[in-house]
Amino acid sequence: MISFNQNAVSLLCILVGFVYSQTNLDDVCTVKSTSLQGVCKFIKDCPRAQEELQQHHLPQICGFHRFDPIICCPSVATRKPGEISKKKCEEYSAYVNETYIPPIGLIDAEPVTSYECGHTVETLIVGGTEAQQKEFPHMVSQETDNQKACAAIGYGSSVKDAGWFCGGTLLSDEYVLTAAHCLSNQDWGDAKWVKLGVTRLTSTHRKRQHIEIAELIPHPKYKSASHYYDIGLLKLKKLAKLNSFSRPACLYSKEEITAEKAIATGWGQTEFSGTSSNDLLKVTLELTDRNTCTRLYEHAGRRLKNGILSESQICAGSQLGNDTCQGDSGGPLQIYHIHDDIKCMYDIIGVVSFGKGCSGSPGVYTRISYYIKWIEDIVWP
Repeated sequence: MISFNQNAVSLLCILVGFVYSQTNLDDVCTVKSTSLQGVCKFIKDCPRAQEELQQHHLPQICGFHRFDPIICCPSVATRKPGEISKKKCEEYSAYVNETYIPPIGLIDAEPVTSYECGHTVETLIVGGTEAQQKEFPHMVSQETDNQKACAAIGYGSSVKDAGWFCGGTLLSDEYVLTAAHCLSNQDWGDAKWVKLGVTRLTSTHRKRQHIEIAELIPHPKYKSASHYYDIGLLKLKKLAKLNSFSRPACLYSKEEITAEKAIATGWGQTEFSGTSSNDLLKVTLELTDRNTCTRLYEHAGRRLKNGILSESQICAGSQLGNDTCQGDSGGPLQIYHIHDDIKCMYDIIGVVSFGKGCSGSPGVYTRISYYIKWIEDIVWP
């Protein structure tokens, strides 16, 4: 059990103030950040709140009993995997709408709301092309400040000239999803920055955001010598500004994927050992069946000693030779979200993990549904 730091309680009291409240212990409450029900308890009686404090998340206050804070203790045990992801998907879909204030001087002018969806659901044709502005608003590019990382794609120690080496997916205003092998490298150093809101890396668009990374969170079972558990999260140092240019994606929580094709996106190399693209590229790939994928990677070596694990990995490629490439690591494999009334959203089904060079063989992706609980417990505790 995680030991509880009493100093954290003192800090919590200072931050929220000594506010008197009529809230009673054991009252039913709602955790605003997750919309889930909980019960008002002392922090010492809520292990979940203690874990949140250790992760620097302040629990929601119900009130105080003398000097002891009473917090809303979330009923995590009753939360089903995928439940909070579905709620957040609906919440984030609202950012497809942009509200504009008319120019000063117009009489009785009221704010105008505009629908700013960057894509339409269409039949997927296998092949690759450049992405349009706002088409993939959840896309993230990562940077390193170690010049060794920049040998092929530029170098520098500041945001201005640091090198881009991986992709990621915005999940909330505080967290980014990527591959665990993208978090750190003995030659490249740790991931340091993320860039949001652009399709062109050199863009100076007013909606562009550069945010420093506060914490690198690999899956606890990930080992750099293996291709398994290749999934990680980046906690941002400051909250991202959500809008139609920077909008989180949805997570696909079902084990079975009914779609036959998916879209991979990234700023990666357009050919093996080639230069990276300055523009965000998208490629439509066919999902490969388990038997074919297993056969293609049956002699993949010690990093894949148990072969392809279909419950936690996905294969995707195309007969035309399209595939994701080295620089696309950590980026998303996605399908259109078409299961309900939520509009203009993508479901992330996988994260780019590895492949056999560029094109020629299906690439391997970390399957999101297998890790949905791990992701949700960190991003939306």
